[in-house]
Amino acid sequence: MRRLLVLACAVVFLDVTFFAVLTPLLPDYKDDFSLSDGEAGVLAGAFAAGTLVSALPAGWLAARVGPRRTVIAGLVGIGTFSPIFGFADNIVLLDVSRFFQGASGALMWAGAVSWVVSASPKSRRGEMVGAVIAAAVIGELLGAPIGALAHEIGTEIVFSTVFVAAAILIAVAATIKDASEVASQPVREAVAAVKRSNVPRMVLVLAGPSLAFGFLVVVAPLRMDELGASPWLIAGAFAIGSAVEAVAGPWIGRVSDRIGRVGPYLIGVAVIAVAITAIGIFNLLPALAAAVVLCAFGAGLAFTPASTLVTDAATSSGLNQGYASGAANLAWGGGQMVGAVGGGFLVGATGYLLPSLLTVGIILAVGVVARRTVQPLPSELSEVK
Repeated sequence: MRRLLVLACAVVFLDVTFFAVLTPLLPDYKDDFSLSDGEAGVLAGAFAAGTLVSALPAGWLAARVGPRRTVIAGLVGIGTFSPIFGFADNIVLLDVSRFFQGASGALMWAGAVSWVVSASPKSRRGEMVGAVIAAAVIGELLGAPIGALAHEIGTEIVFSTVFVAAAILIAVAATIKDASEVASQPVREAVAAVKRSNVPRMVLVLAGPSLAFGFLVVVAPLRMDELGASPWLIAGAFAIGSAVEAVAGPWIGRVSDRIGRVGPYLIGVAVIAVAITAIGIFNLLPALAAAVVLCAFGAGLAFTPASTLVTDAATSSGLNQGYASGAANLAWGGGQMVGAVGGGFLVGATGYLLPSLLTVGIILAVGVVARRTVQPLPSELSEVK
């Protein structure tokens, strides 16, 4: 189990690192290719769009051929398309290669998470999922500084390293036994399981903080850049936020295993709402940097319980964890894409305040759905009283 967990953490770490690399580079690409705010949002959202389109096929593949082969397929893809992105010299190729990076990431996530969940006892599932998400957050932590480094030494060198990392992880994955617990499940049976479950609502619960974070990674760098922030300052704010999130994720996973998922999730939603409101209101760099860190903390509180709610709902209904991981990718990719692309276009059309308030309204509404749908544990009920 330990080797599997290390591999899964390394896989999602690689994926999220090179998702987050773009954050400090986005103002550069906007200037170099004369992009509008909306077009910059498209570039930022292309990765999430690839994840969204591939989410359910990735879940089907994990359920059909097993998590290990799904992980390896994703590593081949990201090892191929990341160097292409690094050498791309026109916006179309950047958007397309970024899209396929995200599609490859969907395979990596679906395989890695379903592999770990299937091998974990239910009593420790939140902890295990929290560990994987923490690895992703550490990737996010390093991604922003690596993006700033790419600003200095060139994207060609930085993005080409993914090929080597992917090759190493493929070799490691080949030595670990596949999850025998993940039996192939026909699509018709999976659809029937989804219909009798809370999986769709739990996907919505996960999509809420994903949308807010997609909004953050586009709007915050652009606004900080307008106020004179360097790529290193932007990267520093996101790196500190990611460090906070990396600590919060595993801790809140263990807490949610004991007291339930609802309470920690709702606290995370409230923190994110405060941070996004601050993004829309304040025009000072220190305030914006603090809002980025606060939003990352809220995400750390919300993502782990929300992700585990998806796996819990799948287990209760008999849905294969491969499909569950695909559904979680659908939530993450869909939320990130809507937040990034929608946020970019709305900011260009209306300024920062209205899109921020709309984002806050959406995530609070999703919090209401979670509170009304998920049955809290007795310990949670006693806390509410």
